[in-house]
Amino acid sequence: MDHVSSLVHLRASVVEGTLVKRPALPPLPAAESANPPGPASAVQAAHGAPRTGAHRLVGRDEEIRLIVERLDGLCSAGPAGSALIIEGDAGIGKSSLLDLAVQHGAASGVRVLRCTGLQAASPLGYTGLHELLHPLMPLVDDLPPRQRAALLTAFALDEGATPDRLLVGLSALGLLEEAARNQPLLVAVEDLQWLDHSSVHVLNFIGLRVSAAPITLLATLRSDGDADALPPLPIERLRLGPLAEDAARALLDDVAADLRPASRGRILSESSGNPLALHELPTALRQHGIERTTLHAHLPITKRLERAFLDQLLPLPADSRSLLVLAAASDGAQLQDIMAAARRLGLGVEALSPLEERGLVSVGDSGLRFRHPLLRSAVHSAARTSEWVEAHLALAAVTAGQDRAVWHRAAAALEWDETVAGELEGVAARAHDRGAQPEAMSAYRRAATLTQDARERARRLALAAEAARSAGMTAEALELLEQVGPLSPASGAETITQVALIRTILSLTAAAPAPSSNDFEEILGLLPVPEENERRVIVLWGASVLTRGRNLPSADWDYLRRNLEATRTSSPLKPAALAILAPGGQAAAMRDRLPSLIPQLAEFPLGMLSLAIAAESLQDLQTSLTCWELSRERSYNQGAPADELQALRGKANVLLLRGQLREGLAAAEYSERMAADTQQQMIGSFAVATAARAHALLGDLDAATAAIRRSRELSRMAPLAMISADLRWAAGLIASQRGRHRDALIEFTHVAVHSTRALWTIADRTEAAVRAGRADQVRDNVDAADEAARAYQSAYLAALVARSRALLAGDDEAAGEEFEKSVAAGAVEESRLEVARSRLLYGQWLRRRRSQAAAREQLALALTEFDAIGARGYADRAAGELRAAGETPHRAPGHSWAHEKLTAQELQVARLAAKGMSNKEIADSIYLSHRTVSSHLYRVYPKLGITSRAQLAAALQDSGDDL
Repeated sequence: MDHVSSLVHLRASVVEGTLVKRPALPPLPAAESANPPGPASAVQAAHGAPRTGAHRLVGRDEEIRLIVERLDGLCSAGPAGSALIIEGDAGIGKSSLLDLAVQHGAASGVRVLRCTGLQAASPLGYTGLHELLHPLMPLVDDLPPRQRAALLTAFALDEGATPDRLLVGLSALGLLEEAARNQPLLVAVEDLQWLDHSSVHVLNFIGLRVSAAPITLLATLRSDGDADALPPLPIERLRLGPLAEDAARALLDDVAADLRPASRGRILSESSGNPLALHELPTALRQHGIERTTLHAHLPITKRLERAFLDQLLPLPADSRSLLVLAAASDGAQLQDIMAAARRLGLGVEALSPLEERGLVSVGDSGLRFRHPLLRSAVHSAARTSEWVEAHLALAAVTAGQDRAVWHRAAAALEWDETVAGELEGVAARAHDRGAQPEAMSAYRRAATLTQDARERARRLALAAEAARSAGMTAEALELLEQVGPLSPASGAETITQVALIRTILSLTAAAPAPSSNDFEEILGLLPVPEENERRVIVLWGASVLTRGRNLPSADWDYLRRNLEATRTSSPLKPAALAILAPGGQAAAMRDRLPSLIPQLAEFPLGMLSLAIAAESLQDLQTSLTCWELSRERSYNQGAPADELQALRGKANVLLLRGQLREGLAAAEYSERMAADTQQQMIGSFAVATAARAHALLGDLDAATAAIRRSRELSRMAPLAMISADLRWAAGLIASQRGRHRDALIEFTHVAVHSTRALWTIADRTEAAVRAGRADQVRDNVDAADEAARAYQSAYLAALVARSRALLAGDDEAAGEEFEKSVAAGAVEESRLEVARSRLLYGQWLRRRRSQAAAREQLALALTEFDAIGARGYADRAAGELRAAGETPHRAPGHSWAHEKLTAQELQVARLAAKGMSNKEIADSIYLSHRTVSSHLYRVYPKLGITSRAQLAAALQDSGDDL
């Protein structure tokens, strides 16, 4: 479809199904992911210099105890996994602790998986994860099918649709859990700050979910410099500080016992308790003497260490220095590639000898390994630009792997270079196809810096911004959009459209500043009519969704409607946008057209999502529910969980309106979990606000209050009007059920920030106003809602309006007629909750008029319905009224609903298992690892009082679940 294809990279769902053969990831270094050689014993682990030497690990007794206890716990009964980041400055001993953990784990029967980040490595995406998991790949066929396909595609081992990061994370976790069935695992990650960002996201996902498996994840992280560029890592930290004075003295005795007192005192002072400094500064002192050694106390310890390493480079032969530069530029290339590049520079194997003699590098099958990353940084600092360029060009000529070679050519480019820029765009596209969006962003961004043509540069920056947005990197996306600069017709219609949509989506999903009407006017002015009508309607469609979501001023609505009506196009996005913005006078015509748009937008989840919003605004709840369900189904099929969770949240809302409270809560909580998994804080806030309403309607007021608090924390930056309205709605329901009717009235009044929700709360607001003695405050609002109900031809609104008029009528005879109308209209809309609430109030009114028999009939029907849908608070009220009317309520004693016995996730798993789905099918369906599904079922059986899967369906039905 033309209107979809012109969205240009804005959603992977637009191009899903196209199979692209991806180049394989670069070969893995030999033996890096197996149990690597470690120190002779744990107590001889190298402290501060883990890559060479073997000195005592002193001054870290408490840290060692903590790590050893975690590893020993993996092998004990009832193992519990954990994740820990060892954080500290360069040289502080992080790698030494990690080496100790590896050695202790291996000696204890724990299987070790290891990967290492490389400074300034070519950002290819998932290379660190590939290094970590490749020993486990024989187990990949045990994963659920979708998760298996996602992992193989991410690793470029198979063709497939672009995998979402959530699926890659689940597959990685599932692979680890599968391996941990046979042997506890230690996942050891060194230099996390230099790992590719796609791998870091997956490791963060794993680290938050290993508690139920015998898996310990340990990672080292430098707390300075590059660590700031990492995504948020809410994993427990172990912060390593400087060594205490006695420990520093003991370590210096180990590494340099022959120092004179003056030299010893100076090194202890200048090292600031840093173990690497205590190891390296004596070497520099011996080479140059105390007077000529570069110890700058005013510099940070990292810079002091770099200076010390530079001192050690000064006496090297020229060829050896050149070989060091080549090794520093190699990005972890294999030894054969490095030496082939060296030959191109006229360097022979003899250049290695001085480097090995001084212990600056070690030679192995995996390449040349620096004694410490700071030595590599020192080489980088000391190298001339011409040396750096020559090294990268030599590596580009010999490097195995197309994408790495391109990055080397890009590193050597000092001028505009369209050839390299085009190659980088290819690298970015391949990274995108593997789901490595952060690395795609880096490649697009670097391509833009090499592009001289302003139009092409803007296009590549826009692509980089979209990749950043897809990766959840909002700040980077906004920064890249700023670099695009002022747009003009010369920017190209494709770029203009993409920039507008990225800003729109970020403002709806990530609390980014919303484009103003002036911004949209400027954008539309750059897209000529009629040549670019298809792109104009895309921009107007996005602006319409934003306008309703943020409840922008009415002038913005009018401006968008005028432009939409003036845009001649056959795109179904035009009527979808007009439906979102439709005023009451056009409601009937727009409602009638909505169902016909469904087939036209069926394969476009975002378009279907906007149609669902339009149907809600036009009060067509059935069409809205259909659209939310179709959007969720298509998003799932296309592997787009970020879109799927929004559809789930929307579905939850309509289910609540229809009185399917437990189902609505389950969908909202599922959406909340997925929002956390995909790091979409704004949509997560929306899902939690919807869950708050569900808890309040179910009568769990404490849970509702907690959800309100959680939602506000998630959306504190810039909440959407819909989120604010839902939170006020939930707060009003809580206050009303606790008898605080004035507070409830205030909350329901503030729901007016969103016009559609203001209509849906009219009966709640009226009841609060009447009970608070403020009935006159809502009469005009009821009239407006009545007008809307007629314009939209909505039985649901008609039921709410009739109940409101009945409440305003008080003891007047007309109230009875209005209650009857409300019950009848609610039945037409099949809204069980609203029918029951009207019956409850009708029964109260009848009882006050001494019509006890009629009152008991209405109250008994209300009680039965409240009990059936789980509205405990309203059921208790109905039971109390029934007793007051002279009848004993008939309720199942001690009845406990399934949603009260089980967690939301347990209930979700139990329902799917009861329908006959296997664990792997369930895992693929709801984004869990299949081992997690098994664990949930293990806990579900005793909670429901059963012993087998075959008993699930009956147990759930007995416990009030409709399956």
